[in-house]
Amino acid sequence: MIVVRPKPLDELLGYLRGRRKVLIVGCDGCTTPPRGLREAQTYANLLELAGKLKGENFSLKATTLPKTCDSHLVYSSLAGQLEGVEAMVSLACGIGVQVLNEVFPQVQTFPGNDTVFNGMQPKEGGVFEERCLSCGSCMLGETGGICPVTMCAKGLLNGPCGGFFEGKCEVGGWVNDCGWVKIFDRLKELGKLDIFTKIRLPKDYRDMQNPRKLSLAEVATKKAIPEVIDEVKEPGKRPAYSELMKKIRRGEFVVTGEVEPVKTTDLTEVLEAAESLKDYVTAINVTDNPTAFAYMNALIPSYTIQEKTGVEAVYQMVARDRNRLALVSDLLAAGALGIKNILALSGDTTTMGDNPGARKVWDLDVTQFIYMISRIVDEGVDLAENKIQNPPKFNIGSSANPCATPLEPEIYKLVRKQNAGAEFLQTNSLYDIEIIKHFLSECRSAGLKIPILIGITPFKSVKMMDWLVKYVPGVVVPDEIQEKLRKAREKSKEAFVDKNIEIFSELCREIRKTTPAAGIHMMAIGFEWVVPRILKEAGL
Repeated sequence: MIVVRPKPLDELLGYLRGRRKVLIVGCDGCTTPPRGLREAQTYANLLELAGKLKGENFSLKATTLPKTCDSHLVYSSLAGQLEGVEAMVSLACGIGVQVLNEVFPQVQTFPGNDTVFNGMQPKEGGVFEERCLSCGSCMLGETGGICPVTMCAKGLLNGPCGGFFEGKCEVGGWVNDCGWVKIFDRLKELGKLDIFTKIRLPKDYRDMQNPRKLSLAEVATKKAIPEVIDEVKEPGKRPAYSELMKKIRRGEFVVTGEVEPVKTTDLTEVLEAAESLKDYVTAINVTDNPTAFAYMNALIPSYTIQEKTGVEAVYQMVARDRNRLALVSDLLAAGALGIKNILALSGDTTTMGDNPGARKVWDLDVTQFIYMISRIVDEGVDLAENKIQNPPKFNIGSSANPCATPLEPEIYKLVRKQNAGAEFLQTNSLYDIEIIKHFLSECRSAGLKIPILIGITPFKSVKMMDWLVKYVPGVVVPDEIQEKLRKAREKSKEAFVDKNIEIFSELCREIRKTTPAAGIHMMAIGFEWVVPRILKEAGL
């Protein structure tokens, strides 16, 4: 049994604004309360009256289907009823809305209900796809009829994450379509890409606790939290709390470095790496369980680096491993320890790491995480409006993937991050100056105003280069660079290092000279000692 709750008429009027001929599609299937022809006609009458009060003159017609979840039945029943129809409103569950959108993509279907509960009906044979989790706050009207909760492997409400390539998702081995790329393509097809950059707030998971029980009285009284906000954080309005942000705001070309705490309690190597970088960088990133490997929490190394070396830290935080309670706790601790830079990230899926059976969290996606940090810093409250005494003062960064394919959804996602309060971006590893120039040009054309640091990763070995090229989607190393490094390694290790310095110092010079990038982010994990030589050669 599937339980639904009617959406407010005002919400439907917002979806249907500007459309005239609308078909209300009931369902005689398994929804309760019943949503058949009689209910569809009643709904059409109510919608017509509400429209007139808002100045909308709809031409409404009602029909019903035996089962809206049967695509063959849907087509045979409705194909002859859609002449001139500009939109449909489905009174089925969320599955029915998606079936209508897939069978008749030329006519957008909007949900007339929120699906709040699913019962179980045993089925035999065939392959079935989960399309609705009965989350109680249906967003299909905002996502082109494609559900991000079920179609995104991470269940992100503000996607895509960085883990897509050629439109495929990293979870499951690049086989499944990225749900958020599909949503982007659908909204683009509908001419509704302005919806894509809006910020979708986190869900209220109290409606999804197990074991689940629901009374009909609760259906009418439970309310979903607001799903979408139009608020936009204007770039440059937040004070520059960190030295990194002060230098960027002054127009200086900055360089940042990166260290990686590993599976140990000994910080000796991390501090040695930081010492080798401190005279050449403005700040040092400390990674947070990179590629889903369980390492030391990045907060303690961040604090220790600042205390022992005097170099400012960029505390990386991934949303994968913590719910909003843990994220707030760590942010407050970081503020107490004097951290001024947060790099908010989604995090790679756990199946990539050294504990592949671990449960993913992603209570917040990266956009929601950035928005939460912004509210903590700017307003002194968390997402639940709880007051924070002496709130921390951070500048907020995030990541960007210039080699994403397709690139357009990535660019729009970055605009959404900017809207949520991100103040700077760091890209993944880049090796081709033309890719860098194209990416930065596309960012500016899309209205992205925040500064971008270009990620540079010199190669510790030919084996490392081959692994990145072969196994990391989106890493593009020009053949010319690969050939030069291979020939150098055939001579000696020293020649290989010298060729690294020559290639990457030239790339750094080109980035500074020919692009609007705000700086360079050097990622040379386990190879930090080469960074000073590259920067000296580059004149940085």
